Amino acid sequence: MTNTAYIQGIVSGDAKVLRHMYQTIYPGILRMVLQQGGLEADARDVFQEATIVLYNQALRADFSIQHQFTTYFTAVCRNIWFNRQTKKSASNVTIGEEAKLLTDEGQVELDFVALERQELFDTAFLKLGEDCQKLLTLFFEKVAMSEIAKIMGYASEGYARRRKFQCKDYLMEQIKSLPKYLELIQK
Repeated sequence: MTNTAYIQGIVSGDAKVLRHMYQTIYPGILRMVLQQGGLEADARDVFQEATIVLYNQALRADFSIQHQFTTYFTAVCRNIWFNRQTKKSASNVTIGEEAKLLTDEGQVELDFVALERQELFDTAFLKLGEDCQKLLTLFFEKVAMSEIAKIMGYASEGYARRRKFQCKDYLMEQIKSLPKYLELIQK
């Protein structure tokens, strides 16, 4: 399906296009939200909100998507989800400026290099064991190491710190082993 077909389908409320989006794009959004501690209802909300964002943008005469629709839509969903998580979190979790959805007078812009880097990170992160994923997620959410030790059932904060370094090292190994890594570090 072309970018234009997707956009026209969203604007016209074409059930066939929306069903196609749910069948092909939604599973990835659901997986992302669940891996980040969300619920299926959160994924549906994010998907709906992204559809509304694109609907509103498509009403502008100068709106166009320069990349594949699926990539663009996924980036919008990812940014909506991360913005929700940031607002929800009691700590000051931030997302790098290059990965944020920027809105300037209704014009949506995304840094696709940052999106590709995030996808590389996500791919490598999924290769980690459940223990490392949980530990690093807590760490990225700026949970105190003493609290991480309790949540993870570790004997001490010192062990939690060592385990965090091991998991981060393993994550970096996974990232560097991906074929797209060399291409992205040159951008």
